[in-house]
Amino acid sequence: MKSRVLLKEKAVHGTALIPIAIHHLSYRQNTGNFFYLHWHDEFEFVAVLEGAMIYTIEEKEYTVRAGEGLFIHSNKLHAARAYMGLPCEACVVLFHPGLFGSTHSPTYSKFLQPFLKGELNLCPNITPAEEWQQTILRLILEMDSFRKENFIENELLIKSRIFEMWHLCYQHAEAAQALKDKKNYKLERLEPVIDYIHNNYREEISLESLTGLLPMSEGQFCHTFKDVIGMSPIAYVIRHRILQSCSLLTQTDWKISEVARITGFNNISYFNREFKKSIGCSPGAYRKES
Repeated sequence: MKSRVLLKEKAVHGTALIPIAIHHLSYRQNTGNFFYLHWHDEFEFVAVLEGAMIYTIEEKEYTVRAGEGLFIHSNKLHAARAYMGLPCEACVVLFHPGLFGSTHSPTYSKFLQPFLKGELNLCPNITPAEEWQQTILRLILEMDSFRKENFIENELLIKSRIFEMWHLCYQHAEAAQALKDKKNYKLERLEPVIDYIHNNYREEISLESLTGLLPMSEGQFCHTFKDVIGMSPIAYVIRHRILQSCSLLTQTDWKISEVARITGFNNISYFNREFKKSIGCSPGAYRKES
């Protein structure tokens, strides 16, 4: 999808010699989006120090509270916003896969390639409940303290923390097939609903019409859908419509009201509001920037 290409982050993280970035973030109460919908080549680790935030990674949402963290895989679309308007403080560590050497090096092939190829997966949530995840949170905070000092002088210390974190991630990663098997039966049951949404997003879609596609009660359906997809069925419909509108905004010169209508939004104000919440700017600004 062309819109995905346009959502690639333009900011450069680190340098060619030290492809690492450490950001300390602090947001006041009732701040809107922290990070607008984007993706980048770097892997990203987040540790929330105060408050809470909601991350959207591809089609799933994660609430991250103080003392918890999150892992975001390379090349994954993600965004972050305030949780119930709470103030928030967090540390973000990003590193490029090239930190592990060239793509042909043994280290890269053994420890990075399986993740990039989707052979190994890591659960995004990082909580103090697991000792190894506690260690990752501690290492993120240690790197956060280094940002106040000379980054170059602490290069080896910072790299050693990242390598230790990745060592733990590699040890506790799960084979993609094992994860797939866990939810495969639920995904198969939801396929008619996903197909229906993708084929009929231009039309009016109600929760009742989606529930009617499966032999489930409305409560069971909503619970199963959110468990597998990470958001409610109607939130998924809206997100799919927004992503389709991104393509039309960049590939056509149709009026914004027409783009809204074609992608299933009968109310232009509602479209503008949902677009800004998902993408981080108005449809007009998105078209102009693209």
